[in-house]
Amino acid sequence: MIRIAAIAAALLVASVSLAAPASRVDPSQPALRCPEDLILSEDGQFLLTGNRATGTVSIVDRQEGKIASEWQVGQAIVDLLPLSDGRILALDGKANEAILLKQNGDVLDILSRVTLPYAPVKSDVSSDGQQICVSCVWPRKLVSLHIAGDQLKIQRELILPFAPRVVLFVPDGQSILVADNFGGRLAIVDANTFTVRHVREFPAHNIRAMALSPDGTKLLFAHQLLNSLAVTNENDIHWGLVMSNELRWVPLDYVLDAEADFYGNGFMHPIGEPGKGGGDPTDIAVIDDQQAVVSMGGTGQVGIGKYEAFGLFRVSVEEHPTAVVVSPEKDVVYVANGFADSISLVDIDKAETIGSISLGATREPKLVEQGERLFHNARLSMEGWMSCHSCHTDGHTNGLSSDNLSDGSYGAPKRILSLLGKADTAPFGWLALTDTLEQQAKSSVKTTMHGRDLTDDQASALAAYMKSLPLPPPIDTLQASRDQSAVAHGRQIFLRNNCIKCHAPPLYTSPEVYDVGMHDKELNRAFNPPSLRGIGHRNTFFHDARATSLRDVFEVHGHQLAVELTDQQLNDLIQFLRSL
Repeated sequence: MIRIAAIAAALLVASVSLAAPASRVDPSQPALRCPEDLILSEDGQFLLTGNRATGTVSIVDRQEGKIASEWQVGQAIVDLLPLSDGRILALDGKANEAILLKQNGDVLDILSRVTLPYAPVKSDVSSDGQQICVSCVWPRKLVSLHIAGDQLKIQRELILPFAPRVVLFVPDGQSILVADNFGGRLAIVDANTFTVRHVREFPAHNIRAMALSPDGTKLLFAHQLLNSLAVTNENDIHWGLVMSNELRWVPLDYVLDAEADFYGNGFMHPIGEPGKGGGDPTDIAVIDDQQAVVSMGGTGQVGIGKYEAFGLFRVSVEEHPTAVVVSPEKDVVYVANGFADSISLVDIDKAETIGSISLGATREPKLVEQGERLFHNARLSMEGWMSCHSCHTDGHTNGLSSDNLSDGSYGAPKRILSLLGKADTAPFGWLALTDTLEQQAKSSVKTTMHGRDLTDDQASALAAYMKSLPLPPPIDTLQASRDQSAVAHGRQIFLRNNCIKCHAPPLYTSPEVYDVGMHDKELNRAFNPPSLRGIGHRNTFFHDARATSLRDVFEVHGHQLAVELTDQQLNDLIQFLRSL
C-alpha cells in the first residue's frame, strides 16, 4: 500500500506544474494572435482575450480604449474562465493544460498548471466556485477540476457518448449541461456523482455557445441546422432551407426533464433571412431578461435580438468574430474578432459599431493562414448562409448528409466526409471524381455553396489549409482503453476477410471505386472507400450515414465479411479499427 501511495503521489506531482512567472510580450511586435475568447475582469475595468495563435493573453483597458499589456502564458489559449479573487482559468488547446492565472490590473501571474486530456476547449465553474468542468473534444471526456490554495487538481474524468464542447453549470448546482461539438446532442450530467443522467437529441449541429437567462429559467443556445432533404440549388439556399443558423431559447426545466419536448416548446430567432444569410454563429451573451447578442463568425457580424421578437438587428464588425461580452453598464457589446486581432464596440441601443480596439501590430497571413480564413468565411457562399466549416466542423465532419451535386445529380444525399488527414488520400469524394484538393475546393464553393468562383490563389490557400489538418490520436489511445491482444487479433480478422482490398494500409483506403452491395437513391453503386484512419472519431458510416456505430456496420449491415463472426471476433475487429 505504501508503494501504491508513493506512485500516486509521484503521478500527481508530474501532472501539476509549479507556478512560473508570465512573461510580458511587446504588442507592437507584429503577430497574428487570433483571439478565441473574451472576458471582463472581475472589477470590470479590463477586457482580456485568450489568443489561440500566439498562446498569449491580451489585457485591454476599457476606459482608455487601448491595449494595456500582453502576456505569454501558453501555446494556444482557446478559453478563459473568470473565477473569484482576480483568478482566471485559461485552457491551452495545444499544450493540453489548464493554467490558473492571477490578474492584478494589467499584470498577469501564473499560479499553477495541470495537464489535461487531449484537446481541451471549453470550461465553466459552479455557482459556489467549488467545481470547474473542462470539455476535451477528441477523448470525449469531461474533466472535473478543483483549486486547493493556488494549485489546480484533477478530481474526476467522465467519458461521454459524444465529443463535447460547450459546458454549462445549471444554477441549482445539481446538473451540468454538455453540448456535442459536432452533432445535435446535449448531455445532462449529475454534478454530484459525475455521471450522465440522460442525453437529449435534437435537429442541430455545431452547437457553439450556450447561456442562461438572468432568472435562470431559460437556456439559450446557438447552432446550425443542415437539412439533408433540401438540395443545394439557389432556391433552397436562398430560402434558408439547406443550412439554417439559429439562436434558440428553451425552458431549462424541459431540458432537464428527459420526457419533455424542450425543442418544440422553445422559441427560435432565425440568424439569417432570404438574401442575407448569417453563417456560423460562434457565441452568445445575455444582455438582460429580454435581449441577447449572438456573433456570426462566417459573416463578420453580430445580431441583437429580443425574446419573442422574430429576427435580429444585425451589425457588421470585423473578420470572424469569435466571442462577445456585454459591458457592466449594459450599453456596449464587446466583440473579439478572431482574424482581425481586434475588439469591436457595438452600441446596444443604436445597434451600430462605434469603435475598435487593436490588440497590437499584425503581419500578413501565410498561405495556410489565408486558407483558414477562407475555410471559415461564409461570404464565399451564396448570400452568406454557410462556410466550409459549417459542414466540416473544425475540419472534421458534422456526420450529416447533404444533397450537394457531388455525384453530378440531385436526389442522393451523401454523408459529409472528414477532412482530417485527407491530404494523401486522393482522389476525393464518394465517387472519386476529383484528383486534387484545389479542384475539390473550387467545386465545393461553386456547386455546393453556389458562391463566386475561387481564384487559383484562393484554391491553393484552401488546399494548403486542408492539407495541414492533422488526424487526432486514435480514440483508444486517448481513452487509455487499448487492448493490444484484441487489436492484434482484430488485425488478423481484418486481413483474413480481405478488407485490405478496399482499405489498404498504411492509408487504409485506395484510389478505386467499389461495388459493396449498396446503392444510393440515384442507383450509384460504386463508391470510393473513405480512409479508416481516425474512424473511432466518427458517429455515422457508409455513403448515406445508414449506420450509427461500428458494430452496426457489421451486425446490421453485414459489411463485406467473408464469414460470420463470433461476438468476441467482432469485438476484436472493432478494437482494431478504433486503434487506427
